[in-house]
Amino acid sequence: MSNLESITIHQFRGLRDLELKDLGRINLLVGINNSGKTSVLEALSIYCHPLDISVWLSTARQREQDIRARTPLIDALRWLFTNHTSFAVEPYKPIILISSTGLFPVKKLIASYEEMEGIRLSEGNNTRNISGTNDEEIGNDNEQEIETEDSPGVRKGIDLKIEILKDDHLLTLVGESPTFVEHFSLWEDEPLYRLSGTREPSLNTATVTPSSHRSAIGQFRLLSEARFQNFKSDVVKLLQQMDTNISDIEILLSPESISSQFNIYIQHEKLGLAPISTFGDGIRRLLHIALKLASVKGGILLIDELESTIHTEALQSSFQWLVKWCTEMDVQLFATTHSLEAVDALLEVTESDSDLVLYRLEPKEEKTRVVRHDGHRLRRLREELGQEVRW
Repeated sequence: MSNLESITIHQFRGLRDLELKDLGRINLLVGINNSGKTSVLEALSIYCHPLDISVWLSTARQREQDIRARTPLIDALRWLFTNHTSFAVEPYKPIILISSTGLFPVKKLIASYEEMEGIRLSEGNNTRNISGTNDEEIGNDNEQEIETEDSPGVRKGIDLKIEILKDDHLLTLVGESPTFVEHFSLWEDEPLYRLSGTREPSLNTATVTPSSHRSAIGQFRLLSEARFQNFKSDVVKLLQQMDTNISDIEILLSPESISSQFNIYIQHEKLGLAPISTFGDGIRRLLHIALKLASVKGGILLIDELESTIHTEALQSSFQWLVKWCTEMDVQLFATTHSLEAVDALLEVTESDSDLVLYRLEPKEEKTRVVRHDGHRLRRLREELGQEVRW
C-alpha cells in the first residue's frame, strides 16, 4: 500500500471534484493549458504538510519565482482558495477541501479564511515584509520590505482556519480526537516569514518547478544529504546521461575568487573543474531533480513539466534512472508534461504496467473530469493504435 492510494481535490484554486484513483509509482498529469495540472501539484504539497504554514506561504508564491513585481503574499494565499461559486461546498465562502486514502494518516483537509481589520499602531517606521518563507523555492531579493506610513491606521489581514481529520484507528486507542484545528492570524504589515506551524502530521515531499534549478540556494544542503546517503555516485551517473565527460561533483571555494562564497563544481574531462553555472539548463535541472529525489526517501516528488530542458534524445536514459531510483527509494512521483515524447519514454523504461498511470485532466463547467490510463492501456493506445493521449 502506498502513502497515497487515491486523492480527491474537491475544491482548490479552479479545481472541482478532481479524483485521482488507484495511484501508481509514477503518476503523469496531462491536459490542455490551464486544465489544472500545476494546481494538482500545489494541492498535494499543501495536503502533505497541512498544518505547516510555511508550506502554505511558499506554495502560494511558487508560480512567481521569476517575477520581480510579485503579488502581495496574503493575496497570493487567497488565490489558493475556491471563491464565489454555486458549485462550492459552502457557496460564497472561500474554502479548500481535499481528501485521500492510503498510508498517510491525514484523510481530509478543510481550510477557510475570514477577512480581518485592526488598528495599525505607530512604532517608528513600520515595515511590511512581502517575501516568502522558503528561499530555495521562491527566491529572494533585496527589495523585501516596504515602509508604511508612520501613523495609526487600519490594517487588514485574514484569519486562516485549517482543520484536518486523521485516521482514527490508533487515535481511538489512546483516547485522542481524530480532528485537529489550527488558526493563523496573518496581517499585511507583519513579517509572515516569522510564522511557524505544526510540522506534524506531514509526508516528506519536494517540488521541482521549471525554474527552481536556476537557484543555488539550498543546493549545498541537498548535495550534502545525497553524499551522506551514499547517493552522490548515482547522481553523477544521471548527469553522465547528458554529458559522458562528467566524472564528479564537489562543493568548493575557488582560490581565485575574491569572495568567500562556495560553489558547486563539476569535474569535467575536457573543461576541468567548472562551476555548475557554466553548464546548460539540462545538466542543472537533472542535478536538481536528483538531489530533490535523494531528500524525499519514502515520500513524494512533485515535478512540474517533467521534460523541461532535457533533450529529446536524453529522455529515455534520464527517465530510466528516475524510475529506477523512485522504486529504490520508495518515492511516489507526480509529474506534469506536455510532451508526447516524454510519455513514450516513460512507457519504454517502466517495467511494470502497474507502476505507470496517466491522468488526463478535462475541465468542465461543474467539475474537473479525469480520464485514467494505466500502463497496460496506455501502452496499447500508444504502441498499437498510435493514439494521442494528452488531450
